[in-house]
Amino acid sequence: MSAPTLPRAKYPAGTGSGAEAESSTLVQPRRHVRRRAARMWSDVLTTPGRMSVFAVLAIIAVLAGGIVASGTITQRQSHHETLLAEVEPVANASQTLYSSLTIADSAANTAFITGGIEPAELRDRYLQAIASSSAAIIAASQGLDRTDSESIDQLANINAQLATYTGLVETARTNNRVANPVGSAYLASASALMQDTILPAAADLYDRQSTSVGESDREWSSPPWGSFFLLGLAITVLVVLQQWLWRLTGRRINPALALASLLMVATMLLTMIAGFLAANDNARGLSEGAAPMNELTRQRINAQKVRAQETLNLVRRTDPEGSAAERAATLGGVRDTLTVYLGDDEPGGGADISLDENGAVTAAIEFLDQWMAAQNRADSLYQQGDYQGAISISSGQEAGDSGAAFDEFDQSMQEAIEEARETLRTRIDKARRTSSAGPDLIMALSTLAAFAVVVGVAPRIREYL
Repeated sequence: MSAPTLPRAKYPAGTGSGAEAESSTLVQPRRHVRRRAARMWSDVLTTPGRMSVFAVLAIIAVLAGGIVASGTITQRQSHHETLLAEVEPVANASQTLYSSLTIADSAANTAFITGGIEPAELRDRYLQAIASSSAAIIAASQGLDRTDSESIDQLANINAQLATYTGLVETARTNNRVANPVGSAYLASASALMQDTILPAAADLYDRQSTSVGESDREWSSPPWGSFFLLGLAITVLVVLQQWLWRLTGRRINPALALASLLMVATMLLTMIAGFLAANDNARGLSEGAAPMNELTRQRINAQKVRAQETLNLVRRTDPEGSAAERAATLGGVRDTLTVYLGDDEPGGGADISLDENGAVTAAIEFLDQWMAAQNRADSLYQQGDYQGAISISSGQEAGDSGAAFDEFDQSMQEAIEEARETLRTRIDKARRTSSAGPDLIMALSTLAAFAVVVGVAPRIREYL
């Protein structure tokens, strides 16, 4: 006989011994985690637990304030170094490029109107201006940000157009030496290329780079308010912690926490002093250096345009009477700007900013007046039919001649611009040096403060254990 068959146990669909085991396996860790979380929460609610949490919050606040303050000062130092080493030199190279190009055009025109073989001095001035332009292009290209594709393309275009310009000038020079009248047409084409294409591109490049200097410096001319807020928050947390421990333990003063508070107050003061001094130097660099430098550069450019037009009028034999009013207005604006930077020690007597420490502004005004007077004499001779006399005054290098007065004026303008530039760089460098030791000292103080929090709270916790 066969053994009786036992009935199978019936389980609900989707269940079984395996499913029950799996469910039990999942439930047990969850219960364990919940029990542990509940136990931890109950520990936090105890007095030692609350002390520990409060201490951790204080340590985080102290270290966060120190790290942010130190990082901000380090970032500002890096910005100042970049500004001194890269951004400002590019702006200066752009200014040099424009001035050199204008001087080259003026020298080429002046050399042409002398006729035949030009004086060696004029030829050397032209070649030196072209060499300075090429050097400025190289200097600017080396300092440009590789992502500034617009400025890079602009420099490449200026360089290409400059080669075309020098070719036209040499062709004009060759024809002029053999008294071929077509030479004036070549020189007019060269000057038109310079005035209508090359110089506007150089001016645009300078405007962009000088604006970059101002924006870059202005960005860091405000105090580090974010650092002040975090450091103030850390001090507040430490004060509240001490007040709470006083009520809890009856001990009015906790020496370690008091030391931590003093250390954070010192950190706050250090950050404030370094921040405000650096911001002040930045602001003064903008107002006493960058702004005057930009204004003087623009006025120098305006004067150089007038000089180029003055010589080109003689090349083309154009009556200067038509441009006399515009020329006088332009040079009058140049003179007014220079007067602003003479400065005056008497209250209400003049500008607060003086660039005349070495007499550069005074000399520029003096030579500008001489240049304008010489222009008027040359115009008068031209209108009387004395073309050679007008050429002699316009290109002459004797005292009272237009050429000599302009050269002296332009040199004085360059000296005034260099003085403004030196003021800008000095202020930026001072702002950098003001906070040179700040980051390391701030981190040291905040780390000591965090350690003092541990020393101050740990004994109070052990009293409850």
